[in-house]
Amino acid sequence: MDESPTPVLDVLLHPIRWRIAQRALGREVTTTDLKRDLPDIPTTTLYRHVAALIDAGYLTVVRERKIRGTTERTLSLDQTKVGRIDEREARAMTADQHRQAFLMMLTRLAADFDRAVDSGDLQPRLDQLGYSQLALYLSPDDMAAFRAGFTKLVEPYLAESPGKDRVVLSTFSLPDS
Repeated sequence: MDESPTPVLDVLLHPIRWRIAQRALGREVTTTDLKRDLPDIPTTTLYRHVAALIDAGYLTVVRERKIRGTTERTLSLDQTKVGRIDEREARAMTADQHRQAFLMMLTRLAADFDRAVDSGDLQPRLDQLGYSQLALYLSPDDMAAFRAGFTKLVEPYLAESPGKDRVVLSTFSLPDS
């Protein structure tokens, strides 16, 4: 079977798999954690989509432990893959697929924002909230250097550690016509 020109779309543009990936972003989770965080998803559906994410290499089993005759798996998400569409894949996508991917990202971003605002815990954490838009002037080489520098900047903060809050950073870059 030929490899799909849009593997990210094939796997992540399913709303349930996207939600699972977002919950695992930057942390280790078990399926029990995911069931708690995503109570509207039936258990069998959740397990099926977790398996699809593991098979596609987005989720990795980092630990297993026996609990009352069953095996609990602790999962980790490869943050370098999620939300990243390489140039080959981007070129293979139709305009409608780009719209769908962008709309899904915006929809999840809006849902995450609503959850943060509705949590009742936002006021003491306002220093962790930010939203803005900038216009940058970049050549293709500048854009490559910017991405590499940005990756280097955020890399030390991608691992969960005691005493640190999880803050989700979403970035978009769009060519302006």
